[in-house]
Amino acid sequence: MLRRPITITIKTVASVIIAGTLLTGCASKQIHHDSKSVATTLSAYPELPVQSWFTEARNQVGQALNTDLSHVEMEITDARGIAVHAKSSLLDALEHDLDNPRFAENLVDNILTVQTESVLAIYAPTVKRILLHDQNLEKYLHRQNATPKQAIKALLIHELVHAADDEKYNAFRQKSLSYQEVFAKSAVIEGHAQWQTRRICEEHGCNFAFDELNKYMFDAGSPDDPALKYVQSRSFKNLEFVYKEGERFIDQLQKREDSDAMLNLAFKKPPRDSIQIIDPDSFPNKAREARNDALSTAIENAEKPWKKHSTGSLKRNVLAAAAFAGDPTARQPVVNFYTSKILAATKHEYYEHASDTPIPVAVIALQTDSDITARKTAALIFESTLSTYNQLNGDLVDINDWRENHHSAEIDNKFVGLQKIEMHTASTYIRNGLVDAEYPVEVVTATSGEFLVHIDGRYVHGEKDLMQFAGRLLLSMQHGKDKKRRGK
Repeated sequence: MLRRPITITIKTVASVIIAGTLLTGCASKQIHHDSKSVATTLSAYPELPVQSWFTEARNQVGQALNTDLSHVEMEITDARGIAVHAKSSLLDALEHDLDNPRFAENLVDNILTVQTESVLAIYAPTVKRILLHDQNLEKYLHRQNATPKQAIKALLIHELVHAADDEKYNAFRQKSLSYQEVFAKSAVIEGHAQWQTRRICEEHGCNFAFDELNKYMFDAGSPDDPALKYVQSRSFKNLEFVYKEGERFIDQLQKREDSDAMLNLAFKKPPRDSIQIIDPDSFPNKAREARNDALSTAIENAEKPWKKHSTGSLKRNVLAAAAFAGDPTARQPVVNFYTSKILAATKHEYYEHASDTPIPVAVIALQTDSDITARKTAALIFESTLSTYNQLNGDLVDINDWRENHHSAEIDNKFVGLQKIEMHTASTYIRNGLVDAEYPVEVVTATSGEFLVHIDGRYVHGEKDLMQFAGRLLLSMQHGKDKKRRGK
């Protein structure tokens, strides 16, 4: 799939944030096409021989990747045609995480109202067809410095690489994947398409057009609404990660002695977290994935104060807000931090039933290399969250003795077995101009030893419940490590 960051006004913040995480391929299970209705001519440029260019690009990709693509066809469609194909793929991933299928479908519909506004083209595996978005392609061609033929060919080659990967690796089978795993797999899929498109375009003279295509994709513009600026920034960073970090990941795999085996493994058993994408030398890192799973299990099993009202959770990408390509000089220190200091990481987002705006409670759990790293990271996450919400006033709570501390009425005595806990807390009401609503926001960031828990989002019952939950979760994480150390 090729898309660019969106700049449209929408009804909810969550839809833009979630739309930033791509689901490549956009497969559909229930799509049936009448071959007579397939459009192959752009409405604004009927004179362009797009079908002929598609055939040429298909032959070039097939030859370069030694794959028969003669059965792959092209269609020019509108936003609805794109959305129909995209929906089942996105729904499959969300239904893995969410308990309520109706809520999952509503959330997908909400996402697609945004995502289809920015898609240039997708590959639909079920029907073996490249779909071009007519109106978006018109905007794309209008802004191009490359010739129309080379601009469209660069776009088609990228999508045809997806088709070849579908044939060779069955790349778009997404059953039983969490949202975080889909994000990591998307980086593999898009990264390989970028890497191969760059190589094929160098051979066939469309490398300038490919560079122009990438400029177009990552030229987000800047909306006036502050809330939209924030969520668009998140969307941009997700897009940047999937395409740019994904290409770096594939490039490093291609340089290994066992490159063919590693590429095959990346498609068949892709990284299940994004940290492996920025650390390709460690792939496959089963030890990290096992630690991630332990943190996720702790979150899933811990008693949650919002359980009665929860629709379910999305298992999200912890690196969503990390813009590695924005400042190349800062990239390596960030990579070093995540790969050496953060031993395990997971993030879950919980949504409420019948919420007027789907703003989740986000729960991040980290295992670091030391208690010092945990405390420093907690302070950074907390301050970053306050900066994001802008209106919050924070407080650092040192809890040494759970029974005697003035927070004893707020925290269950069962946590007395833990070593010293530090909690940063903040609460306020925040205005959401996108939906003309005000709602309570709570933030709790807690550490004990090498473990960190961060909770923030819309929560109506106050910080005491969240502090207790943070204590329970820290205790569970520590017990899980102790149990593993004892070999039980």
